[in-house]
Amino acid sequence: MTNFGGMTVANCCDDCNIDGCVISGKPYCAHPRKGGLHAAEQQDPDALKRLRSAIAFLDRAAAEDKLKRAMAED
Repeated sequence: MTNFGGMTVANCCDDCNIDGCVISGKPYCAHPRKGGLHAAEQQDPDALKRLRSAIAFLDRAAAEDKLKRAMAED
């Protein structure tokens, strides 16, 4: 399983760097909110799986934040 630790809607994963993106596996950013995969990687099942997992990670984080805010209001 890919580690998306540190990723937010605005920031990349902690493991991403100038040499490669955790999602694309290439030296370009494929963050779901910053542009996603290039056309060539859209044919790569592993890259697509990482992208879907990253989207799910962001969705879970958003849901958890929404729940925390709702609980704080009570």
